[in-house]
Amino acid sequence: MNPMDIHTLTKRDEIRRCLQIARDLPGWFNEAGLRAMERDLGEERTFVAIEGGDVLGFVTVKPLNERALEILWMAVRRELRGKGIGTEMLLFAEEWAKERGFEVLVVKTSGDLSYEPYDATRRFYELRGFVRIALIDPYPGWGEPALVYVKCLKRK
Repeated sequence: MNPMDIHTLTKRDEIRRCLQIARDLPGWFNEAGLRAMERDLGEERTFVAIEGGDVLGFVTVKPLNERALEILWMAVRRELRGKGIGTEMLLFAEEWAKERGFEVLVVKTSGDLSYEPYDATRRFYELRGFVRIALIDPYPGWGEPALVYVKCLKRK
C-alpha cells in the first residue's frame, strides 16, 4: 500500500474528484454548497490527501485576515471516514497555517443540533481542540443556524 501524501490541489482532475467526494455525502453538502465548493476549489488553497493516485479527501482554507485562516470545506470519502485521514489533513493545514504566521483557525458548521449527520462533524472538531464561540441563527447566506469554532495555533 502506498503511503498517503497531502499536497496542494493543482490538477483540474483533482477538483472533479473532490467534488465527487462531496456529492457522495449528500447529508453534508447540498446543491448550493456544491456550487460554492466548486468555485472555492478553483480560487482558494485546497489540500488533497492522495494514496496510490486516488483522492481520499480534501480541505479548503481561506485567509480571513493576516492572523485568521478559515476552513471552508473538508471531506473524506464516505468509506474511509474514521481512519485518521481527516485528522492528518487538519494537522497538515494547521502546520501550513503556522508556517505562514496564522494564529487562529476558524470553521463554521451546521448549528442545527437536531440534524444527526453533523453530530460527528462537530465532535471531530471539538476532539481536535476547536472551541465553539458562537451560534448564529440564521447565518447570513445559509438560511439556517451555524456554529462557529476556533482553534488557537501554537507556534513551536
